[in-house]
Amino acid sequence: MIASTSVIIGVSVGISCIVALLQHQHSFLLPFVNSLFYIALPFSIIGGFLFLLERGWFNITRYAFRKMFWIAHAKEAALLGEEHPRADRELLYRTYSFRLTYPFLITGLILAVLSIGISFAVLV
Repeated sequence: MIASTSVIIGVSVGISCIVALLQHQHSFLLPFVNSLFYIALPFSIIGGFLFLLERGWFNITRYAFRKMFWIAHAKEAALLGEEHPRADRELLYRTYSFRLTYPFLITGLILAVLSIGISFAVLV
């Protein structure tokens, strides 16, 4: 996890340096900080969303939609002779594990704090 996080951070800082050099402004730090923050934003959003999915915060919504759509089609199912599927209570307590959750989340947070720190320390 630490290796993939450090690789993502290194690539992100490298891309930010390239973007800052290509902008041909008087200052290097302002485009560097801006592009670093823009790169950190998707990592933070994707990592945060994966973290929420991993912990099962949307399980109750999935359970409710399954129950609602079953009730809507229960009359048709009864006429066709289909059995009522048992309610999946395990769906409420299911958790997931994604490999990139923590590297993306940590990378986004480190890059955002780094860009904010550089902007306050140098540019202000």
